[in-house]
Amino acid sequence: MPLYELFCIASHNPTSPAGLRQLIRSVANQVHGTGGVVRDLRALGAGLTLPYRMKRNQQFHERGDHFTMSFDTSPVVLKRINETLRRDPMVVRWMLTKKGAAV
Repeated sequence: MPLYELFCIASHNPTSPAGLRQLIRSVANQVHGTGGVVRDLRALGAGLTLPYRMKRNQQFHERGDHFTMSFDTSPVVLKRINETLRRDPMVVRWMLTKKGAAV
């Protein structure tokens, strides 16, 4: 399984961080549920000012919660993760990159 890295910006909600935890948990569960391994999870900052105002789901966002996740999974699961992130209303931007070859 190749090594991938997810960089994600989620909408900032200072009153309830449970949505961010649920987003991270759902991606991690998709990886674990298919035999993949989450290698690293880093919070890069909560409530950071975005470089420019971003629009997603008819809302403008000026602040965001940033995190990265490194994981091993199959390309089929990667498509499902992409679809999950696309449909989640909390996600403002995301980027999936392949970091290594199959193990």
